[in-house]
Amino acid sequence: MKRWPLLLGMLALAASASCIAHADAGVPAKPVELTVRLPDPAQKVLYVHETMPVAPGKLTLYYPKYIPGDHAPDGPIGTMMGLEISAGGKRIAWQRDAVDMFTFHLDVPAGVDSLDIRFQFPDTDRITPNLLDLTWDHVALYRAGEPTKAQMFEPTLVMPADWNYGTALETAARDGGRVRFKPVPFNTLVDSPVIAGKHFRQIDVTPAGSGVHRWLDMVGDSEAALQIKPEQLAGYRNLVVQAQALFKSHHYTNYHFLLTLSDHTSVGGLEHHQSSDDRARGGSRMFADPEHFMLDGSLLPHEYTHSWNGKFMRPEGLWQPDFEQPEIADGLWVYEGLTVYLGDALTARSGLWSAQEWRDALAYRAATFAHRPGREWRPLSDTSRAAQLLYGGDMGWVNWRRATDFYREGQLLWLAVDTKIRALSHDQRTLDDFAKDFFGKNDGSYVTRTYSFDDVVAGLNAVQPWDWAKFLHGWMDGVGDEVPLLSGIEQSGWKLVYTDTPSRYQNAVENVGKSEFSASGVDETFSVGLFINHEGSIMDVLWQGPAFKAGLAPGMKLQAIDGHAYTPRILRDAIVRAQKDRQPIQVQAQIDGVSRTYAVHYDGGLKYPHLVRIPGTTDYLGEILAPKR
Repeated sequence: MKRWPLLLGMLALAASASCIAHADAGVPAKPVELTVRLPDPAQKVLYVHETMPVAPGKLTLYYPKYIPGDHAPDGPIGTMMGLEISAGGKRIAWQRDAVDMFTFHLDVPAGVDSLDIRFQFPDTDRITPNLLDLTWDHVALYRAGEPTKAQMFEPTLVMPADWNYGTALETAARDGGRVRFKPVPFNTLVDSPVIAGKHFRQIDVTPAGSGVHRWLDMVGDSEAALQIKPEQLAGYRNLVVQAQALFKSHHYTNYHFLLTLSDHTSVGGLEHHQSSDDRARGGSRMFADPEHFMLDGSLLPHEYTHSWNGKFMRPEGLWQPDFEQPEIADGLWVYEGLTVYLGDALTARSGLWSAQEWRDALAYRAATFAHRPGREWRPLSDTSRAAQLLYGGDMGWVNWRRATDFYREGQLLWLAVDTKIRALSHDQRTLDDFAKDFFGKNDGSYVTRTYSFDDVVAGLNAVQPWDWAKFLHGWMDGVGDEVPLLSGIEQSGWKLVYTDTPSRYQNAVENVGKSEFSASGVDETFSVGLFINHEGSIMDVLWQGPAFKAGLAPGMKLQAIDGHAYTPRILRDAIVRAQKDRQPIQVQAQIDGVSRTYAVHYDGGLKYPHLVRIPGTTDYLGEILAPKR
């Protein structure tokens, strides 16, 4: 921890030296003027024009590659098109780097002090005829050789005149649909998305008496999508209150929850210092339908928690001076895993989830990892280090290959840490104390500070002495039974059990929309070992489970069960029947035009996860989920 002031001083000195070198090279100290136009939202093409101060000589430009929060070199460079660079109306030739596809080289002619850079970016995932979710890293090139925080940009967005917008950027002027924002460093620009649209609503969710404003900004494809219920809005107001009670600090000037409610955009969330880019899985139905709202309940709390854990405090390998340098993702079990734990706790404390909904979600996740045989060969630490290989993969064999498990297995790890602190301290200290001490420094600052594994251990020991290094290494680097997977649940006074009735949470995942796997479907992983989408195609098969041993595989399409045309109900009836008569389930499936019948030997009945109390123990979950006063 003591190394942070020295580190920040060294970084500031390095940035100053870079700026001096840049000035000496003759580059004018003026901002890059970046204009992004959306002339026809239905066409979904953004038109980009940059006016960039330069000096004569060789110049290298970067397209953003590693975006903080994406944890992968996934900048959509392949989507960029129509790149033209000119000066004084004369075209200048450019050449892409032979090795790094995100890098462009050119020679700036003598006498030229400014370049015009133009290109187009079609964004089918973030634009509809009625709205735009703009992330600036998609629509800008920047200079190599200096930190992004030293490169000033003056952004302008041109959109339909009857649209409104929300962003953490400060507005300098608006004229119809043309909005000019105040200049900011490039890293701040990339960290400041904009949502805009014909149907827009902004609600102040600032707690009474606070001078730090927080807004819920919403955009949708219709006015109906924006109709948030009073109790839902109360939950978001409580979220701000409960986060302040937890961290005793804030790391933003003001904060904007940027929520897109569309059935036609991509879904998910991305954290930022002073805003969050949240695209509801439930789309236009998020507020209208209780099940959709439950599945999206933890989205905003998760990204908001990242303002402390991930944006202000960041694992040292995930901080880089620009968007070109590779990120080292070893710390994602804290960055993401602890954020899932704290964010979900805030979801319950604020009333966005009930305690029962929180327990149902945890039971489903715990059962998923208890049925993840890939834990026998691949430690959790490798899912963190190899994160860039695991994002966006399909579900086929995911239980054996593993995925971005540092999120939700990370939640189980941090539950174990919290309950251990409570037990060792005789209920005098909790993980909340660690969160306040570790993330609450420099109240009001959003200048990123980095931390290491040793810093985390030291922070935990400051709260409650124990051999935290041994425990954390054992969990992160262990495989199979070396990891006490369910210890946090059991230490909390609960245990994982299976019944023949799915929880409301699992029912919602199956029948309503995307959640745990970013996919909905029939989950019989815990019985016959199958996850099936709504079209009857097998998405995953439990490695060495009953369906696997019968020969079934991802990609097959179910046709019949015991001679009856496949439906989820027919499959479940067959599972119940097999428990009674001990006869194999006959599954007819097709792949690549070949149909075959597979005999699945399983007689354990339907199995769906739940948490139940352990009699005579302290209910730590009740304490963890209770609102802070």
